[in-house]
Amino acid sequence: MTSKPYHAKKNFIWHPNGKVVLFVALIFPCLVSLGFWQLSRAEEKRLIKELYSQNQVAPRASIDDLEEDKNMQYRKIKLSGTLSGDKRIFLDNKVRLRRPGYEVFEELKPEGRNISVLVNRGWVPASLDRSVLPTLEGIEGTVTLKGSLYRTLAGGLRLDDGIEVPVNWPIRVGWITAKRAEVFYQRPFYSYQLRLDRSSPGALETGWPIVSINPEKHIAYSVQWFLMSIVLILMGMAANSNLFEWLLGIFRSARRE
Repeated sequence: MTSKPYHAKKNFIWHPNGKVVLFVALIFPCLVSLGFWQLSRAEEKRLIKELYSQNQVAPRASIDDLEEDKNMQYRKIKLSGTLSGDKRIFLDNKVRLRRPGYEVFEELKPEGRNISVLVNRGWVPASLDRSVLPTLEGIEGTVTLKGSLYRTLAGGLRLDDGIEVPVNWPIRVGWITAKRAEVFYQRPFYSYQLRLDRSSPGALETGWPIVSINPEKHIAYSVQWFLMSIVLILMGMAANSNLFEWLLGIFRSARRE
């Protein structure tokens, strides 16, 4: 028995398909852009976590440090004043451990200042009857609160709740910031809210994530987008040439040699 030697086809042939080339040309930049966007998001989250670490170890601030030109994000602080339990805000669609609920906000009027601070007391579960808001015990008199300052980060969804100036209290809202609190309470507010510590008077269920997604996960997402862009190029080349047959021929020839 005789066998004919195998002759590999080593010539690379390019026969472009206009539709495939156009598809690759349109999708490839999008995939690469998404990869770099995820890298930029990872850097943003890294800077946020770095700022959190720096301000958490800084000395606890006081009423005298409430200046708008200072970056007070995540800075620990202690404030004394009175809380407006009769005008309470329930921030809707806050889920913890798969349970729907609210974050509870009240106005703090600090002693010796004509500016209010929006206080986030923490989370409470929602009633099965959505028309019934949770009943909470108010805090009477002057109280000293401890917590961290927080200003809402840019971006994110805002649910339209249709509320402008409340007539009846308490209210349920889809979003809240210090600027919106100024409209609700008709008085000036400090641009940061106060998130209470667990041990602070008036604290409910507290604890907030620093970032929703860690930087490492954004980097993993970017790698996925870049890999998809490489796969797209390879598939585009395969659809417009004899790439796989050519590579297989080279491999077989190398083995025979």
